Formats: sequence, C-alpha cells, structure tokens
Amino acid sequence: MTRTGYFHTLFLALTLCSLAGLHAQCEADHTIVMADYYFAPAELTILPGETVAFINVQGTHDINGITNTLTGEPWNNPAEFYLQQTEGTEEGTCMGVVTFDIPGVYNFDSSIGFQAQLGMVGSITVDAFTILDLLNEAWAGNFADMPDVFASFWAMQYNCPNCLAVMEGLEHYTVFLPDADAISALQDLMNLNQFDMLNIPDLADILEYHFIENTYLAADLEPGMVLPTLNGEGAVVGENADGLTIDGANIIATDFVADNGVVHVIDYGMAPSTSPEATVYQIVVDSPDHTLFEQEIDANLLNDDLIGQPVINDNEYAPGHFTVFAPTDDAIFAFAEENGFDDVNDLFDSPYWDEILRRHIIETPLTSDQLFNNQPLTSYGGETVVMSVSDGTISVENATVTVPNLLAYNGVVHVVNQVIDYEFPNPVGTCGTWILNMNAPNGEGWSGVMQVLVDNVLVGEPTVLDGFSNSFAFAVNEGSVVDMNYISMYSGWPGNFEVVDAEGTVLFDSDSPANSSFQYGSAAGVYGLKACAEEAECSRIKVTLYSDFGGWDLGSLFVYDGLILADVIGGYWFNGDALVGYVDLDEGSDVSFEVNGGYYSQYYSYRVEDENGDVLVDQVEQYVPAENVYDVVVCATSSVDDAAGFSDIRFAPNPAEGSVQLTGLGADTRWTLTVRTLLGQEVLSERGVGRKTLNLEALSAGTYQGQIQTDGGATFSLRLVVR
Repeated sequence: MTRTGYFHTLFLALTLCSLAGLHAQCEADHTIVMADYYFAPAELTILPGETVAFINVQGTHDINGITNTLTGEPWNNPAEFYLQQTEGTEEGTCMGVVTFDIPGVYNFDSSIGFQAQLGMVGSITVDAFTILDLLNEAWAGNFADMPDVFASFWAMQYNCPNCLAVMEGLEHYTVFLPDADAISALQDLMNLNQFDMLNIPDLADILEYHFIENTYLAADLEPGMVLPTLNGEGAVVGENADGLTIDGANIIATDFVADNGVVHVIDYGMAPSTSPEATVYQIVVDSPDHTLFEQEIDANLLNDDLIGQPVINDNEYAPGHFTVFAPTDDAIFAFAEENGFDDVNDLFDSPYWDEILRRHIIETPLTSDQLFNNQPLTSYGGETVVMSVSDGTISVENATVTVPNLLAYNGVVHVVNQVIDYEFPNPVGTCGTWILNMNAPNGEGWSGVMQVLVDNVLVGEPTVLDGFSNSFAFAVNEGSVVDMNYISMYSGWPGNFEVVDAEGTVLFDSDSPANSSFQYGSAAGVYGLKACAEEAECSRIKVTLYSDFGGWDLGSLFVYDGLILADVIGGYWFNGDALVGYVDLDEGSDVSFEVNGGYYSQYYSYRVEDENGDVLVDQVEQYVPAENVYDVVVCATSSVDDAAGFSDIRFAPNPAEGSVQLTGLGADTRWTLTVRTLLGQEVLSERGVGRKTLNLEALSAGTYQGQIQTDGGATFSLRLVVR
C-alpha cells in the first residue's frame, strides 16, 4: 500500500467511526463516503429497492449520475440521479439518500473542477434476482421443492426471444411453467420427440402464452380471473377438486419468487386458442359427436396414419398432411339404416366399410378457401370424391360441411352431416350369389381378413371384427374362378369358414375332414372354386399346401398341365394352416409340380389328390423339404396306345443338366425326337431305338417341348426342363 493510500484508509476508518451520530439523519441500506478525489467504496453491488447514503467528509463534491464529466456523453444509467455539491465536514455531511429500484449499472462522478480527472469516479450495480436467475438456480438443483421444469425453461430461453427478455427484464410477470410430465404428455399427443417439438411453427406464440403480465402469487389467484398473457390472449383461472387451474392445467407448485415476478408450475402445456390442435386424430378424439368415427379409425388401424407429423418431423416418413371429412355419430346411424343394415355394427362388419371410411380422408390439407366447385379429390382409399361449393355451402358428394376448418398441425378436419355416398356392388351374377360364412368359435373375431378374388379381381376383404360370425355375399358369373386368401396380422388361424353357392350347396368347408387334419388344422384359404362349372375335359385335382412354420411365406407351388402353367397355389403367408387349391386339367397326362420362391422351403410340404380322393403325390413329411414332382399321369390324352408299351415314356432325370435319358420305349421301337422351345424353335433332333442318352450341352437352361414319333405313327409329347 502507498503512503498516500495508507493515510486515505486511516482517514476513512476514523471518519466512519465519527459518523455514528449522523446515521439517524442519513439512514440507508448502504453508505458511500467521499473525500478529496475518491469514493469509498468506488464500486458497490446492491439489490433492487435498496438505498444508498452519500456522505461527504472532506472537500467540496457533487454526485453526478447524469453526464460523464470526462467525455461529455450521457452515462445512460437505468435512471438519472444527481446530488447538489456540498462541503464536507469531519462529522460527515449527508448529501442525500438515493433509492435504486431498477436493476442495472449506475455510473457517477464528482463534476467539480478536475475531481473526475483525478479519479473521483464510482459505480453502483443493482443486481436483481430475476426469473431467469431463479430458473437457472432451479436447474442447478437449488430448489428442492420445484418440480423438474428444465425442458420448458430451455425452450423458453432459447426458442422464444420475448420470453427470455421478460425473464431477465425489469417488468413484473407471472410464469406458468409446464413440468417434465407435461412435456412428455405433449410429445405423445403431438407424436414428436423433444427436439422435433422445437420445430412447431408457432412455438414462440405458445410459449408466450405462459407469461402473465404483473405478479400474481397463489393467494392472488381466484377462479374466473382472465389474465392477460404476453401472447395477447387472456388465460382463464379455474378450479377443480385438486385446486386452482389455469386454462385447464392444474397448478401443482406455487410461489417461486424473483425480483421481477413469480413462477408457478403446471401439469399441462397451455396454448392460445389460435394454435392448431395436435393432430387431426386428436380433433376427432376430443369431439363428443364423433365417438363412432373415432372407434372405426382405431378399428381399421388408421389412427397411426392420422397422427403423423411429416412436416414438423422430417427425420422419418409419415403420411399426411390430411383433410378429414368427419361424419357425426347421427350421420353414421342414419347411413346404416338407409342402406338396410341391422345396426351400425352390421355396417362396420361389412367388407365395404373400410373403403367407405377411407373415402372421408384426403392426403392433402385443404381449408375451406382451398375447396372449389367440381373439385375432384383422391381419397385415402384411392377413389375420387367430388366437391361442391355454391352460395357459401360446401359439400363433398352428398355430405354438407357443417363445421369447417378445425385446424391441426398435420391437417384440417371438416365436420359433415352425412356419410359420403357409396355405391354398394350388386352381389348377384349369372351364377347367382355366393356366400362366405366366417366363424370365430371363441367369440373374439378374426385377427385378419379374407381376401375374396373372382377371376383374380379383389371383390372384398371381409372379416369377423368381434363376436362369433359374419357373412359376405358376392356375385359370380359363369366360368368364374374364385380364390380366397386369409391374410392375418398375427400367426395362427382364428376360426373357420365355408363357401356356399346360390343353390345352398356347400362348395368348400375349411373344417371338413377332407380339408383339415389334426396336425395342420383347418384350411386357411382355397383356390380354384369354379362357378357354374362344366365337366372338365380331363379331370380336376386337389392340391393342399402344408407348413410346419407359419405357412409358405412367399413360396408357391406351380402346377403344369403338360407345357402349360395351369395354376399357382400359395405365394403368401397362411399362418401354419393348410391351403387348398383346385386345378382343372385339359391334358392331364403330364402334370408336374414345382416349388418356387420363399424363404423357409425346408418347412414346405404338399399333397395332390384326384377327384376320387386318391393320392397322386405325397410330399408331406415333417421337417423334410418338399421336392418337385414331374410327369404325373392324371388322365392320358396321347395317341400312344398303353397296350403298345408307351405309357412309361419319360425323360430322366427331369430337370436335367448336361444329358438326359429317354426311357420307357420298347427295345425294338424306332422313334424320332424333336425338341423345340416354347416359341416353336427347333433346337434338337434325334433318332433312335429303345432307351437312349441324349446330349443337352447345346441347350441353354429353360423349359422345352419334346415330341416323339414312332415308325408306327404314334405320337407322344413330353416337357423337358434343362438346368
């Protein structure tokens, strides 16, 4: 310490001792003493609202908190202050007491003579404990009784500039801060993670809605109060059995006080009325007039689609945005009655209901001002619905919009007063109407749907939604071929079914002994049922696929009638049960079966029977892969006379690679063999007597037709597969 500094310090200490008698007339929270060319202390930190007494003990000085004497520029203090010059005394002269209410830094000097130039400059820092300070303290864990509010505080600090200005500012505000559980609930509602939540377009407006002008402690809040928010809209104080609420959110922790306001913690995120709803699905859920529509959205597994946020969350694919035309419960009841259904459950069990439901969903967000007359829209089911706009009335087909523009972050909902018209197909064909009767013995419905195909056209996907049974009527025409695929969400077959023709004859019963077994259970589908079937020229065979492991996955069995592909059985999961297919043959003398595709062929097996139930091919053995079988004779149409010794003619092996033997010919039978591609191009010609080995190295892999002609004029056709 310098000599001069020592005497200044000693002088200050003696002076402070002598100021005891001055305390009453210059009482303050803090004191700054001045003597020639210095303030003591020169720097002081206080809290808002505290007072400072300025006491002169030596020399003539003023307190200048207006203009910087050295620069001539304003100090720009939060508030100006000035104390007139006085002469100091050993007892101390009280120049005045100043109250500092506004946080900030207050600079001052003594503007007399050259005192400022000689270092007579000081500062007072008014350091407020702001809402921002309070929440940072809470984040650090210094408020044990405050719930976790980090997520909402972080968003307000970094994603809402006005919120941050309030939290660290001078004006008084009340903050309602959602806790961690509230944020998690919002994430679930919005179908977004915590980072995607920050991409909500009007997030700043929503956060500002949590700030109330002025300070309201819990004791100041009363039900019915409308509190003005930073957003500009009023938030309403309410009350329930748990206590006070704000806009419906429970106030669960109160009165965390800062110098510029107070924080209360709530259990739900608030939002101004101008904010959209979370999702179009949530709009339907929240409506008391759309309980049936909500139920069927869930039952038809559309709820996951209708909560997608493809714009806010660009990290993963989600469908949408959507326009939803939402029919009321009354509209759905009326539609069921008008169309002859016993009740709405009968309508919901209809195979057409899913398509009807999807007609009300458009995968484009369209508010009322974007809809125009004769506007075609493609529904979520792929059909076209047409808008009608006239004299302010908006309709989609027959359904009038009664409440438009219910906005959500993933689209818009328009309430309609009717179910959109649907043209139900006529179930009567030239062969009448067939009925699919479906049963669920346990009364819990099916876990999947039965795809009904007529001539490879899907005419319906009926199911048993709940309960024990359901029926589906469909039209069949002369010569139509009917296939049925059971498609399940889960493994296992939930029930049984039968197909009945127009005369009431049961054409197929999945539970009959012919179509089921103890080992494999009831048939899960059937292929090749013919309407008004004429007698086949040759014969009909029955092919049954089995599996020890959840069906043939994507594997299938190709059935060849000679060179012609007569049918393909399978090609989809059928959940471990038997799958039955009927195949009509024209030739029947050279029928082959090839296993194609799939991932788990080691679990495939199959059996082939003729019309009399005699087994022609038996490839059923547990845990042994099914093999291809070639050249099965079901009925012969060849000109070869069996008695002449030609019934066993074949290529062996078949498929062949490199070479093949022509067998089954008598030792003295002379023959000519011509091998052609399926397009008729001749690729091989051989002559011989009796059995002979043929060289196939010149043939590329593929399927060929071989024609044998004997010197006696008999002909015989064989199929040859080259690997």
